Formats: sequence, C-alpha cells, structure tokens
Amino acid sequence: MTAPRTQDQRADDRPRRRRLVALAGLVLVAAAVAVAVYLGTPPSAPAPPTPAGALDAADTGENQPPPDTGEDQPSTEPLGIEAPPTAPLSPSQDDEVERAEATADAVVSATNEIAQRGDGSAVGLDQIATGFVLGELEAAAQQQYDLGYHQVGEAEVTQTTASDVDLSADPPTMTLTVCVDVSGIDVLDETGKSLKASLYNPGRPVKHVYGAVFEDDVWKLATHEIPDDQDCPLP
Repeated sequence: MTAPRTQDQRADDRPRRRRLVALAGLVLVAAAVAVAVYLGTPPSAPAPPTPAGALDAADTGENQPPPDTGEDQPSTEPLGIEAPPTAPLSPSQDDEVERAEATADAVVSATNEIAQRGDGSAVGLDQIATGFVLGELEAAAQQQYDLGYHQVGEAEVTQTTASDVDLSADPPTMTLTVCVDVSGIDVLDETGKSLKASLYNPGRPVKHVYGAVFEDDVWKLATHEIPDDQDCPLP
C-alpha cells in the first residue's frame, strides 16, 4: 500500500502543476498560430505565468471571473456569404469541379469578411464549410474579436486546381489546391497600429489544400492544411 503523502510532498507538486498549466497555455498558443496563418492574423500573446497561490485559490472558488452577463458578446449578424446554389450531383466532373471551386472562393471571401469586421460573427459559415474548416473559421472569428484586430485589404484567389475527384464516393469528395495572395493585407490592432510586419507572407501566393465533400446538395470545404511545399506561381 502506498504511504500517505506528507504536506511537504503535496506542496512540492504545486510547481509541477503550474508547469503543466504553462505547457497547456503554450499548446493553445500554437493552435492559435495554426488558425492565424490563414490570412496572416498574428496570434495572441501567451498568458502571463500563474501567480503563486492562484491555483489554490481556484480550488476554493476564490478569484473566479464574474458570471457572464451576456454583454459585449460576438455579433450574431450573418456574414454576407454568397453560397453556391444547391442542386443534386450531376454526372459531369467538370461541372462539379466548377461548383466546388465556387465554394472555395466563397470560403476565402467569408474569411476576408470575418477578419475585416472583427466582430466575432461566424453565422452562415455552415453553408460552405463543415468539419474542421467550419471549426477553424469559427475559432478565427472568435480570436479576431477577442484581440480587437481587424483586417484592411483582401486576400485574393489566384489559382484553384482540383484533384482526386471521386463523384461515386458516399459522399462524393475531391481535393482543391487553392493559391491565395495575401500581399495586399494589413491588420490593425485595437489602437489602429499596423501589424503588417508580423503577418505571414512568403512573397508569393500561399498554397492551401482543402478536402471538399458534397453535403446537402452543395460542395463544402471540410479539411484544410497549409503544406510546407509552397509552390504557387507568382501572379
């Protein structure tokens, strides 16, 4: 049987707990970076270290944030999304690729609007996104709102290429490689200061690889990655 831990041993655990909390914070910051890369929005700064005794106070319910009163919440005004029209799947691969490419354009436009408005709204994204992409854009909207940042200028699609088209799958799927020019974007912080020097801009359009799925009679973007191999042609 394990001997009971002494008070000194329990006290020794507190620094370890704080290190775990700090590590979790770094993981969250890394996730924020992954989301922010899309249009170059800089991630939020890491939270300061937890003061000594704060964890103990949390255990007793002290120093807890006040209850949410519902004030100063993200906007619920719908985004101005021009979703592609819904229609049953056709047998034409060219037609379906064109429809999926229209969805990719709509996602980039919606991302521009999210960043420009900065009010936290992600209402309507489910018309053009699902799965990971939907969650990614909702998180980006919330992050933009929390930081008080807003985007000036727009990202522009310079090239879209479809591959791995499978219209016989259930549901039908395809891969879209989308090149997005972010050179015309700036981001202003809540004081109006430009953050352009911190934005992700490799000097050429950024390559995004999306997995598209045919759902509810429309193509939606479901998966998203930014590969290390950035080979989009210059515009």
